[in-house]
Amino acid sequence: MTMRVSLERLIFLRTPVSEFLEKASGLGVDGVEFAEFELSKLAKDSSYGYDHLLEDVRRHGLSISGIYWSADFHRPEARGEVLVQAARLASNYRRIECYNVVIGPPRRVDTRSEEEALKALDELSRTLRLVSKIFLDCGVRPSLHNHYDTMVETSDELEYVLSSVEPELLGFCPDTAHLALAGIPILETIGEHLDRITYVHLKDLRPSTGTEGRIKEWYKQTKELGEGIIDFSAVIRLLKSSGQVEWLVVEQDYSEKSPEESARASLDHLSSILKTT
Repeated sequence: MTMRVSLERLIFLRTPVSEFLEKASGLGVDGVEFAEFELSKLAKDSSYGYDHLLEDVRRHGLSISGIYWSADFHRPEARGEVLVQAARLASNYRRIECYNVVIGPPRRVDTRSEEEALKALDELSRTLRLVSKIFLDCGVRPSLHNHYDTMVETSDELEYVLSSVEPELLGFCPDTAHLALAGIPILETIGEHLDRITYVHLKDLRPSTGTEGRIKEWYKQTKELGEGIIDFSAVIRLLKSSGQVEWLVVEQDYSEKSPEESARASLDHLSSILKTT
C-alpha cells in the first residue's frame, strides 16, 4: 500500500477552512484531518456542515484522511449518549468519504487507588469496543491515539486498553511526540503493534530539559519534523515494512513559525525521507 500524506488542521485553527484547504493543496499533501469539536462548532455557529466540508475538500483536490473525536468513554453513565453520538458520526463520516476516526482518550482523571484507575480503564475499553463496532459497521476504521495528559498516556495504560479491545475492532494511531513525551520507546511500541496500525500522527519533540514531574505546557515541547530528537527515517522504515499504513499525518500543536512555514518544514523533511526509504 502506498503511504499518503495528510496535514492536520490544528496549527491552522485560526485560519478559515477554505484558506486552510487552499494552503494544504498548495503544500502538495493528499489529505487533511479535522477534529470533531471544530466541525460541530462550525455546524452550530455558521451552518457549515459536513456536506459543505466535503464539497470544499473535493474542490481543492484533497481527501479527508480522518477526523479526531473524543468523548467521556470512561463514564458508564455517559455510555448511552456516547453510542448515540458514535452512530451519528459514523454515518456522517462515511457520507463525506472519511474512512478513519482517530479516537482521543478523555483527559486524565484523578484516582485514589490503582483499583480505581483500572476500573476507569475497563469502562473506557468497554465503551471503545462498542463504539468501534458502530464505526466499522459504517466502513469507518477506528484507531486509538495515545496522548499525554489523558487516560491513555503511559505505556501501561496504552497496553491495557489495546489488550482489552480486539485488534480487528480497534486500531492504533501512534503519535510519535506523545509517545516520546511519556517516555515510551517509539520504535519498540510501533513494532509491537504494527499489525493494527494504518494511520499515524507524526510530530517531533524538543530535547528533554531534565525537569522532573508533569509537563504543564507539553504542547510547547513539540517541534517540526527533523528539528527535534525523533529519528523519523527509522520510524518510516518500520511503518513501511508492514505494507498496510495508509496515512502519515503531519501534526503540529505549537510553533514559533507561521502555520504555513511550520507545515512546509515538516513536509519537506518527510518528503526527503520518503524519497530515500
